[in-house]
Amino acid sequence: MERWCRPLYRVPIDPGWSCPHRERGLPGGCTFCAEDGGRARQTLGVETLQDQMHCGIHFVRERYGSGLLELYIQAYTATYASVRALRELVEPLLEAGNFVSLSLGTRPDCLPPATLKLLQEWNQGIEVWVELGVQTARDRTLESINRRHRWADSQQAIARLSDAGLKCCAHLLFGLPGETADHMFETLDLVTHTRTNALKLHNLHVLKSSVMGEAWTLHPFPVLSEADWLELVMQLLRRPPATLPIFRVFTDSDPENRLAPPSVYSKGRFLHELAASMQSRGWYQGELCT
Repeated sequence: MERWCRPLYRVPIDPGWSCPHRERGLPGGCTFCAEDGGRARQTLGVETLQDQMHCGIHFVRERYGSGLLELYIQAYTATYASVRALRELVEPLLEAGNFVSLSLGTRPDCLPPATLKLLQEWNQGIEVWVELGVQTARDRTLESINRRHRWADSQQAIARLSDAGLKCCAHLLFGLPGETADHMFETLDLVTHTRTNALKLHNLHVLKSSVMGEAWTLHPFPVLSEADWLELVMQLLRRPPATLPIFRVFTDSDPENRLAPPSVYSKGRFLHELAASMQSRGWYQGELCT
């Protein structure tokens, strides 16, 4: 809001690409990932990219009215494609839509030099963000959830993006099996000491169409309830600098595909409760920053 002086809304596009796990025949992908790679609901059943774009813009206008638009290449790994394929995907959409920003979701191990060069080229005419799936700074957890990259890869990717003049939003996933609150605080502290430009804080959802969901069905394991997450995210928000934007603090998922946790809050209610609870306690972002 402060950056653009007007609300900025995303128009998600799913090009139907995949990720390194699935393309290389590796089993299952990341254990928390759904079969559709987290595709936005408004793109479901819409095949052509132009139609996805028009549906996304219509959704924004119907729900929010006026505002600026960001093109969001979403689902799976947006940069897991050749430079030519990425250019042929993105540039016609940028020309057809009135976008002020471009965002691409990807992994730390999918940012080769040629792709960074293309993103730098686009960044000359439109603000480019890379949403980087860091998830956790704990290598043992990264291995257990089948990420097939390490914390050092995330650090290096954030540094390369910064060196290229590109903005990075680091995605962090909290409540993963085997992680304690101290592990989660450590991840947040480590990431905020990199050159990332923003954060997204996600609470774990166990989905039916995921490897983790299959395991949970056979042997349910503890998952943070939404009330537990509300309490934890208040603690988390006290740690990063007040100047570091937090783009998200609540996970969306299809209720019909969710095994855990049970849905209690709408997004709006959660954000209201979060703000009210922090205010009542006198807590604020950055108060524990070191």
